[in-house]
Amino acid sequence: MTTNHLLLIENLHKSFDDNKVLNGISFHLDKGETKVIVGPSGTGKSTILNSINMLVRPDEGKIYLENIEITSSKNIHKIRQEIGFVFQDFGLFNHLTAKGNVMIGLTRVKKMKKKEAEEIAMFELERVGLSKFADHYPAQLSGGQKQRVGIARALAMQPKLILFDEPTSALDPELTGEVLNVMKKLAAEGMTMLIVSHEMGFARTVADEIIFMENGEIIEQGPPEKLFTNPDHERTKEFLLKFIDLYYEGV
Repeated sequence: MTTNHLLLIENLHKSFDDNKVLNGISFHLDKGETKVIVGPSGTGKSTILNSINMLVRPDEGKIYLENIEITSSKNIHKIRQEIGFVFQDFGLFNHLTAKGNVMIGLTRVKKMKKKEAEEIAMFELERVGLSKFADHYPAQLSGGQKQRVGIARALAMQPKLILFDEPTSALDPELTGEVLNVMKKLAAEGMTMLIVSHEMGFARTVADEIIFMENGEIIEQGPPEKLFTNPDHERTKEFLLKFIDLYYEGV
């Protein structure tokens, strides 16, 4: 199949035992776009990201990265090099410094020489505001700093897109701001991003499109202002208004 989209998802289904997690999900992502998936917990948002990276194999449906069908590829390791993944629990190696964590994919996967990998690692740590912490181990870093190392590690591989799975869910509000500012900067620079997040203010500011999911299905998708001010579905309105109310109660 030939597609003009960077990422194309068609009719994705996934069940875990008797629990239907994804029920016919279809959407696309173009180069330079930022899309944010929102919805109640347990509705399949993270399963979509895990399916794109083949950490979870869908029961039905197809996923294409440019013109390569990920779901039938025999070389998933090569495809994973082109898809960055930032996890909610950071996923850093505790025995490696911040620099070491960013370098490891370059030296182990891309077989890059140490000096070149070190130069790229330092460039990406500078990009996320952490060059002064290059020699710190994860135990010496705050949660926000750990997540920014995770972003630097993803960027270092020069991926075609980056998946973010609730990257601020483990952080307090101050540290959340650190991470979201880096992500806003990446969006402004044209990085292609697919983000699962509960940060509605961020989604409204940064997303080209918001995808609202519930019970394994896409209820509505469209530009942020449309969904926040004039959604087509009452359920979308209920969900987004609840989060807006919670946000203002916390201010």
